[in-house]
Amino acid sequence: MAGKPGNMGKVDFQSQNVELAVSAEKASSFLSDLNNFQKMMPEQIVNWQSTADSCEFDIKGMAHITLQRAEVIPGKLVRIISGPDNPLELEIRGILEKINEDKTSATIELTAELSMMLKMMVSGPLQNLVNIMADRLKSQIESLSGRIQ
Repeated sequence: MAGKPGNMGKVDFQSQNVELAVSAEKASSFLSDLNNFQKMMPEQIVNWQSTADSCEFDIKGMAHITLQRAEVIPGKLVRIISGPDNPLELEIRGILEKINEDKTSATIELTAELSMMLKMMVSGPLQNLVNIMADRLKSQIESLSGRIQ
């Protein structure tokens, strides 16, 4: 994109689709509480702190990241954006689609504002991140299925 410092551009990553054994409303309720994100993160995430609305953590040996909940459309979308002091501009979306009353299809999408050099370095890890998040979302939902409000 012309005019942006360091030739920055938006790069999108999308997880595989996972099927959750809960309603879309329960899935969005789980995803909208950022305390639950810790259980969805890979081992490289350390020094986790969170509230229902925001979280912050370190990526081992790399950067400190802050995220905040930006939008929730119950049963359809949870959108999380990066905080003001982040080294990267990030947006994470949990896209939900109702299959039936007790089943939901979920996809994790991540958009990052990256320079060409950074894109080459972090594309693999960011794609891996959204896949891990989707897999762990499914396993967390399965382990909590009777207790999710």
